[in-house]
Amino acid sequence: MAGLERRTTNGGKTIRWRVKWRDGGRRDGQQVSRTFDYQADAKRFRTLVEAAGERMPSPEQLVEHGFTALLPAGVVAPAPEPVQEKLTFRAYAEEWLGTLVKPHPETMRKYRERLEKHVYPRLGDRPIVEITRREMREWQQGLRDAGELGRTRPGELPAGPVSAKTIANIRGDSVVPIFTAACRPGEDGEPAVRTSNPMDGLPLPEGPRAERDILESPDEARLFLEAAYAVDPEAADLLLCKLATGLRWGEVSALPPRAVNVARSTVSIVQVLRKVNRRWVVEPKPKTKQDYREVPLPASVMRMVAERVAAASREQGRQFVFVAPRGNHWRYEDFYTDRLVKIRDLARERGLPRRMTMHGLRHSLLTLLATEGVDLAALRTMAGHASVTTTMNVYVHATRRHHEPVRQIVGDFLGVEKLAAAGR
Repeated sequence: MAGLERRTTNGGKTIRWRVKWRDGGRRDGQQVSRTFDYQADAKRFRTLVEAAGERMPSPEQLVEHGFTALLPAGVVAPAPEPVQEKLTFRAYAEEWLGTLVKPHPETMRKYRERLEKHVYPRLGDRPIVEITRREMREWQQGLRDAGELGRTRPGELPAGPVSAKTIANIRGDSVVPIFTAACRPGEDGEPAVRTSNPMDGLPLPEGPRAERDILESPDEARLFLEAAYAVDPEAADLLLCKLATGLRWGEVSALPPRAVNVARSTVSIVQVLRKVNRRWVVEPKPKTKQDYREVPLPASVMRMVAERVAAASREQGRQFVFVAPRGNHWRYEDFYTDRLVKIRDLARERGLPRRMTMHGLRHSLLTLLATEGVDLAALRTMAGHASVTTTMNVYVHATRRHHEPVRQIVGDFLGVEKLAAAGR
């Protein structure tokens, strides 16, 4: 075993450290030694000697560990291997986006926007192979807590906390697929970039979930619709149809006359309105097969829609069932500012204890249908969701409609009134 000696020279003023050993560890082996100015260097060198079997380390090892000065005379230090730049998350994500097969333009825009806004500021320059589960957990929680990761440029103010649903969308649509792809071999058989997915088993961050306001009773629905017709009958018709069908804004605002089947009292989703590059455009077909569906209408609402279809047939060039004052489809921003805000304020003045939103009408209908016991498969179809889990967990809310039946049932079971009468 190599030994380590402390050496003092120049009258005890200078301390050096010597590593000595017998070549090959044999008693009859030649004694060899090397001297160092620092004990730490001597210890590192002794470890190399012992690992080499009590022999002088190879030139490659000497260079690797910083002992180039100990190379034998005439031996040239091997050139260091070029340092390969590590693949960053941003670079791999951009490559992954390029592999998507015929993605919808709006889908691609949304993926890229979410990555730029919520993912790249924290993870973009990190080597993808070094990202840990702890980092991903902290990234999620950071989005939920403070929105600090929502900055798009240095010095820009935080974008605000991000909802659990948005975080789930970012995870499911892009982050998880990117890491999953990084764990697979390349298209030409290259080894996988990562050996594991840091998102596997990582739960969504917990936090308070704000319940969306919904219309819970016929009286609340009446108050809202009466306020709507008082503000603008044209806008009220659209809101009535939206509440009766649960359609999304882009579906009801782009509803064409040809999608209405008066005989069957239904409307079909055959085109949608989407916002692309800050402009609302009509897309000629729904995005997914679940979005394409036929939705039934009650007779009272069907009469209103049928009248509008008839009016559209008389008006040359009218393309939509519900039209804005200029005859085109409604823009969401205009409808919200000029109509919905006024309707909502008037409804609250008249006693509606809700702050209704456009999407809250969709939640209201789906909650009503679930409360009345509509079949789950039918409920999912009405909503246009791929999974009934989304419908039940996100769109169906708890109401107080069951309170009175519960009081009656529990009261009858306990028989409190009979006990009180008997006690008298």
